[in-house]
Amino acid sequence: MNVVGAVGDLYRDRWGEPSRRANFRTGEYEIEILKWTASANGEGVDLYATLGASAEDMPRAERGHRVEYFIGLAPGRDDIASPLAGLGLFAQRERENVDHGHTIPAGGPLWAGTEMNTLLVLRQLGEILPALTLSDGVHVEFLQVVPIFESERRLKIERGLDALLKHWESAQTAFWEPHRRPA
Repeated sequence: MNVVGAVGDLYRDRWGEPSRRANFRTGEYEIEILKWTASANGEGVDLYATLGASAEDMPRAERGHRVEYFIGLAPGRDDIASPLAGLGLFAQRERENVDHGHTIPAGGPLWAGTEMNTLLVLRQLGEILPALTLSDGVHVEFLQVVPIFESERRLKIERGLDALLKHWESAQTAFWEPHRRPA
């Protein structure tokens, strides 16, 4: 079975047809970023998801383990498509495993007017998308992405991911808010 096709079917079954699509290519790798508006998906945020990151097994992971990434923002920021595509392509291009707790710098602001410049990859904070297991044993995990500030990245490095998550929880940080201040 075509893994990317199965992921696309899961997205459509869950949220319907996307309101926007953007294609990105680097060398031999290609990825699509799909968008669903908050009014269409029931999550209260505009959702952006990769389609194509799961085309190959995650490097250095068990055979058949694949991932796709998604981010929710309210209000939406379509500029996130390029950094999210870069994240989705990073693992295949660099032959690196990008999983829970990893941070990937975007090389600049994630969108115009923000100082956030890094993507933090997490297991879902609440089940938004169930894992997908295909008949051939391929398993696709959907990882949540959170935009972070440099100070938050440093906190994660110095004190660990759990400390950052606890800090966000105690500060009631709305990490889906594109205009938020550093926690």
